Amino acid sequence: MSWLQRSDEGSGTMLGVMLIMLAGVLMGVIAAAGNLLICQTKARSIADVAVISAADSFWKGATNDPCAIAQYAAKADAGSVTACSTEGDDVTVTVAVPTKVPFMPTVSQQSRAGPLLCDAEH
Repeated sequence: MSWLQRSDEGSGTMLGVMLIMLAGVLMGVIAAAGNLLICQTKARSIADVAVISAADSFWKGATNDPCAIAQYAAKADAGSVTACSTEGDDVTVTVAVPTKVPFMPTVSQQSRAGPLLCDAEH
């Protein structure tokens, strides 16, 4: 056997190992992206529920703080309110949800609830 024929021994094994590593990395990236997408959707849903609860309380003139009600509603769904404000008749709530992705521990979504004026131009 000549020197050139022996120099490529094991190259197929190395190529196979690299392909397996590449597939593993791609699967990890896809799993992380999927988890972020699911958590983003969950944060949007929790923010919507929290802001509607807070706005309903605010408009009915309840004695409770609307932001406390938003925090309670978000906490019931494993979220946390990071910002809450009332401006006029509008209530705005930002909710954070934990993820399982190391480089992005939480995702946030904001929702607003308020009366829509019938004569307002859009």
